[in-house]
Amino acid sequence: MARRAAMVTVCGAVLGVVLAGCAAPEEVALTTPEGWQRVESGALTFAVPGDWVEVPQSDDLWGVGWSTDAAPGPGSLLVVGAADLGDDGAEQALDTFVAGAQVGGWGYGSTGRSTPVDTAALEVQRNDFTYDDVEGVVWTASDPDSGRAVGLQLTGRDLPPEVVAGIEESIAVLRVDEG
Repeated sequence: MARRAAMVTVCGAVLGVVLAGCAAPEEVALTTPEGWQRVESGALTFAVPGDWVEVPQSDDLWGVGWSTDAAPGPGSLLVVGAADLGDDGAEQALDTFVAGAQVGGWGYGSTGRSTPVDTAALEVQRNDFTYDDVEGVVWTASDPDSGRAVGLQLTGRDLPPEVVAGIEESIAVLRVDEG
């Protein structure tokens, strides 16, 4: 009888471990700073200050745009987003962006690279850059399970640290059905 009880206990423990491994993937908690608005496009979601306005983008890849001005100019801040940068993860997406910028842009210079988020539910890679007299930050983010990557690029002549931090802390990759 004791042997049967021990067997049931062992089987129960093994089943518990197996079921724990099959748990639903960890979800990312969406962070939206007070007074900001949340933006969603496909798998990409992020927040911008409440007074920013949506601005049309003609680029198929970087098709989401928000700015401090309806007609962005030299003094504006502009964030553009890419809802689909492939399924190879945040690091590969950022490498591709940086390589293209270095090859295609005189005046481009990378000034720093980091990984501000690296969890079971979200990876975010960041590259700070300058392009002539413009400062910029590009973030790529991915769902580590699927590798699905999205991107954001913030540019302006003077990037307020609180805007950079608010956008960075709000980036997430939504789990969307492929249909």
